[in-house]
Amino acid sequence: MLFGLDGVEIGLLIVFLCLFGGILSGFPVAFAIGGSAVISFGIVAGLDSAGWLIHQAIDTGSAEYAALIAEGVRPDKISVFTYPELSRVGLPVFPQGWETALDRNVSFVVNRMNERVLAGQSIETLLAVLMFVLMGITLERSKIANDLLLTMARVFGPLPGGLAVSIVVVGAFLAASTGIVGATVVTMGLLALPTMLRNNYSPELATGVIAASGTLGQIIPPSIVIVLLGTLAGDLYAAAQEERASSVGCSDALTYLGEPAVVSVGTLFQAALLPGIMLAVLYAGYAFCYALLNPSKAPAVEMGSTNSEVITRNEALTWFIAAPAALIGGMMVLSSIGLIGNQSVAVDSFSQAGETASLRTSVSPDCQAAMIELHGQEAWDAALAEQAAINEAGGVAKATQLTEDQRAAQLEINIANAAPVGTGIAIVMVLLGLVLATARGISPTSDPRPLWIGFAAIAAVFLVDALFVSPLTSPGFTFLMILLPLIVVLWAT
Repeated sequence: MLFGLDGVEIGLLIVFLCLFGGILSGFPVAFAIGGSAVISFGIVAGLDSAGWLIHQAIDTGSAEYAALIAEGVRPDKISVFTYPELSRVGLPVFPQGWETALDRNVSFVVNRMNERVLAGQSIETLLAVLMFVLMGITLERSKIANDLLLTMARVFGPLPGGLAVSIVVVGAFLAASTGIVGATVVTMGLLALPTMLRNNYSPELATGVIAASGTLGQIIPPSIVIVLLGTLAGDLYAAAQEERASSVGCSDALTYLGEPAVVSVGTLFQAALLPGIMLAVLYAGYAFCYALLNPSKAPAVEMGSTNSEVITRNEALTWFIAAPAALIGGMMVLSSIGLIGNQSVAVDSFSQAGETASLRTSVSPDCQAAMIELHGQEAWDAALAEQAAINEAGGVAKATQLTEDQRAAQLEINIANAAPVGTGIAIVMVLLGLVLATARGISPTSDPRPLWIGFAAIAAVFLVDALFVSPLTSPGFTFLMILLPLIVVLWAT
């Protein structure tokens, strides 16, 4: 073995070094990844053909291996890590030659292109990519990113390294809005870099912060990378779990896992949210600490204010903290007591099926042992108790088709239980109320009459929805009912 390492280990090191060198070469990432794959495969294939890469595998023809199989140990459980004392045999990294390996990889790429590129029009999830691009263009053309950057610069500018911190904050917002790395970097570079250099910021810090904050678009949801990854990872994960379940003797992955083997884009979004926020916090913290240690390279900057009015502390606390807290808290209280909530009264054509046990218990002994190892003995015992209770009750109740009278009775029950005010209207009105409160806090000396008229119109929308709009009212008629007070609210804002 070369350097005392297994051939597979050396191959992985070669791939890593080629990828690392390709990224540092300065070529675009897409070309660097593809080029490093081709180069590393050529190096590994050449070393393997020369006989320098040897893979030490378990000798399946040895007596020790046969004894383990006779004891009931599954072949997939036998490896050089679990049984290092077994005799081994030297094999090439590509047992059937690099030509066969190349053919299989090219076939895999072609098949994935057929499934994911040529059939891309039928994958609804990929529509999100177009929407993200549209959002990025909207932010660029509407100058929202420019206004956001100026606002954050006024907030964080007086702090050491405040401009760098504001760029990280704006980069996180743009990442959460577009999911595009290039749009974020270009926008921040055009808007922030000249300002930072004019205020004597270090060029290294300025460009580094802009480039680093631009990468947040890859991880903070929504992200185009996560959308594309989700469409591929879902199929691969499901196939891998099915193979895993089959290897332990279970009929399918649902039986073995106790839940569907699904990795959706939404699941990946949830998983990436906290790491993305933590990464943004670390970026901002690094810029702030760097400014504290090197004040001449990241000085504090006073950007000034566009508001000539003096806002007292009591006014700021009232309209920026107390009023929003009262609006949001009031909505939460009304939701908890049932005055705001879902108004859907749809009735299914079939009754609800009965509950099943948390785990399937009618499985083979091998599958049972694997499920106990995965979920634990306590979970298995609980599933047995649940299944016994279901059997004593006569089995799982099946869904039956409802009659017209049963559906009418269920509809009346749903109407009686519906909340007086819909959640959608309540959220829109609370958002408009927050706009009114913020506007009052920015300009506390302005005429207060539009503010109170706007709040009165918001209350009128709630009353109209509660008194005159029923769960059976059509959306068009509901809009006409609240149109007049809604116009008043929009005028006030």
